[in-house]
This record gives sequence, C-alpha cells and structure tokens, in this order.
Amino acid sequence: MAHRHAGPLTQQAFEKLLTCFSPDREQAGMEYETTRRKLIRFFASRSVESADVQADETINRVARRIDEGQQIDNLLGYFYGVARMVFKETIKEKERTPVPIDEVAPQVLRHKAPEPIEPDQRLLCFDRCLETLPPESRLLILEYYEGEGRIKIERRQELADRLRIPLNALRIRVHRIRLSLEQCIQNCLKQMQAQKQV
Repeated sequence: MAHRHAGPLTQQAFEKLLTCFSPDREQAGMEYETTRRKLIRFFASRSVESADVQADETINRVARRIDEGQQIDNLLGYFYGVARMVFKETIKEKERTPVPIDEVAPQVLRHKAPEPIEPDQRLLCFDRCLETLPPESRLLILEYYEGEGRIKIERRQELADRLRIPLNALRIRVHRIRLSLEQCIQNCLKQMQAQKQV
C-alpha cells in the first residue's frame, strides 16, 4: 500500500507534534515516549508482529495532520483513532501478502479481523498477562520489541548473543511467549465479557 509510508517526517512536523504534547520541551519528550509505549502496547496486544513500526507510523500520521493544521482536542484519543486505522490496514495487508510460516507468530495467521473489544480492556488484559509471565520471559519480550530500524536489529542480535542462542532460536522463543501471552489475553477478555453479562 503506497500511501502507508509517505516518506520521513519533517523536523517542522515533529516540532509541532512535541508542542502539542507540552510547551515544555522536556515534558513534551516524556509525553512522546509514554505515548509511543502505549501505542506499541496497543499493537502488541493485537498480535501485530512489528508493533513498534506501526506505532511509529501512527505517530508520523498524527504529526503530519498537525503540520497540515488539524486541530486536536483529545490528543491521546486521536492517536488511538489513527492506530485503529493503521491496525485495520495491517490486517488487510497481512491477508494479501503471503508470509513465510516461520516469520510470523501462529496467532497472527489466525487473527483475521479486529475484535469488538475496547482497546483499554485489551491493554488491561495485556498488562495483567505480562505480569503473570516469568520475569525473564517478560524482559525478553519487551526487549525484543524495543527500538526501531537498525537499532532494533542490532539489539535483537545482542539479545541472542547474550542468551548464547542463534537469532532464529530467539525468534521462536519470543513467538512461544507471545502465544502464551495471547492465550492469556483471550481468557482475560472472556472473563471480562462474562462479568459484564452477570
């Protein structure tokens, strides 16, 4: 989809985005990082493979809209709205693009459409389930999806080296963790739905 990545963000657009977060530069930087983490969690909780890339794509789109003069009252709400659009596009793209089976987590293949669940419910379950993981698994999955571009690739290699396993084995290990995480999230959501109906 050619329209998805409209080139790198201009410095001007990025500056305007930061100003929207806060007039104070340091505060704006902190708000930016917090929002990026929330967006990564939004995509990761929906089994999106490149959650950080989609989070950055969402941020870039919002920044461009601000640069074009869009007035936004609820910034975080707007981010989530754009994130939902990016997610839908990702799902459509995934359905059209044949992906080697070993490059994608099994649950992504099953995940054909977004579920009618509020994002905060999913995020709540994602956080709860993350807490149930053994500390080393939790750290591993969070480190695996940190960073972007070349930094992310290098970090994954460092992670594999530190664990003394090949990169492919690291990928498989992370996919297994994601699988148990996804199962836990599904169970948590079912419980929430059941409680609503009582």
